[in-house]
Amino acid sequence: MLTESERLQKIMESEQMTAKQFSEEVGIQPGTISNILKGRNKPSLDVMQKVLQRFRTLSSEWLILGVGSMYKQKIDSQAPTLFDIPPETTSLLANSPAGSTDFSAPDYLPKQKTAAPQLPLQPAVSPRKVQKVLLFFDDGTYEEVLNK
Repeated sequence: MLTESERLQKIMESEQMTAKQFSEEVGIQPGTISNILKGRNKPSLDVMQKVLQRFRTLSSEWLILGVGSMYKQKIDSQAPTLFDIPPETTSLLANSPAGSTDFSAPDYLPKQKTAAPQLPLQPAVSPRKVQKVLLFFDDGTYEEVLNK
């Protein structure tokens, strides 16, 4: 079984990154990753969380416990998640007019077979508007869309 530092080294090899690039991507000090890779320190929970946040396809069980495969296995029967939205849809979201209130389910999501019971609408105490939306992409970048 690989140690935590060996697993981090394996991620860097798989992603073709140097320790410096890895530390910048994850958001930790280069000295911290250096100490982990040299076996001086073990990675903290904070470091492991940052790695998992940056590399969303990594298996948390593999990274933390050394169990299973390095990357998550996608199950075909699994319903799409927010991160499975087709790229063309995110551009539609970014270009939608401010104040748009069409929240119907997009075509790529599975259709419900039975109608959900309708609940009476409660009047809002104060009108609220969306100020910003964050879009996270599979390459680890994000984009902020502001409502002006």
